[in-house]
Amino acid sequence: MKKEDKPVGILDHFKEIKKRLIRYSLILTSFTIVALIFYKRIISIFIDPANQIMNNSMRDGQIVFGRVTEAWGAAARVSVIIAFSLSLPFLLAEIIFFLKPGLRGKERLYLYILIPSSFIFFVIGVFFSYYMVIPTALKFLITFGSDIAQPMINIGPLTALMFSLMFWMGIVFQIPIIMFILGKLDLISYNKLKNYRRWIILISFILGAIITPTVDPLTQIIVAVPMIILFEIGLQLIRITEPEKKGFSFYLLNFLVILLILFLIIITLLYKIGLFKEVNIFSVF
Repeated sequence: MKKEDKPVGILDHFKEIKKRLIRYSLILTSFTIVALIFYKRIISIFIDPANQIMNNSMRDGQIVFGRVTEAWGAAARVSVIIAFSLSLPFLLAEIIFFLKPGLRGKERLYLYILIPSSFIFFVIGVFFSYYMVIPTALKFLITFGSDIAQPMINIGPLTALMFSLMFWMGIVFQIPIIMFILGKLDLISYNKLKNYRRWIILISFILGAIITPTVDPLTQIIVAVPMIILFEIGLQLIRITEPEKKGFSFYLLNFLVILLILFLIIITLLYKIGLFKEVNIFSVF
């Protein structure tokens, strides 16, 4: 006979939350201190795209700070955000272990899958922004007007712009996870949502224009196309969760399609990073 769970009082819940918050705060503080120690190398990662664009375009320009506190502010902001990003798995683990006692069966399975998946999708979105969106946006912003004036880029607004783009692309890559949750709550369905594809395409390009700070169509397309692809992934996830009876081949086909799309996105990012630059991938044909 299964032993019944003992009820837990609200004060015990608050004590548990406090304990986990303190533990996570110590981890976050440790990562922040480490990031501050290596702030020069971290800052260089964020200013390299702008420097490369200026060097490649043969334009004279440099990264500067106009206020006394601007360089320190940029270093502190970068360190805190990097520390939060690195410590995010620990925060997610604390959330999982806090919610675990109150969940049963499939609820625990969804928790174990969705929270790590959300983090992975966010990381992919951040890397996609850094290697695909930011170079295109910065190239337009830096080269526009550089033939009539020398670009002197303040480090504060530059890092703030990059963090904004990386954060919002990380949020955009949560679309499949959000759609899956809404589907499980019966707030949206596959049959109704598939009829709004044309509107989703339009909204994706509108959001692409809002998220990106430029007006060039290339940057907006680079942002909008992943939204459309992620919507299609979310649509298939909703279809999988619907109660109607489906065969094994249906689940296998959808899993392979989603896996192929994610694989292509990751391969594209790795190529942009430079992992495959020394290898001619077409040499096998």
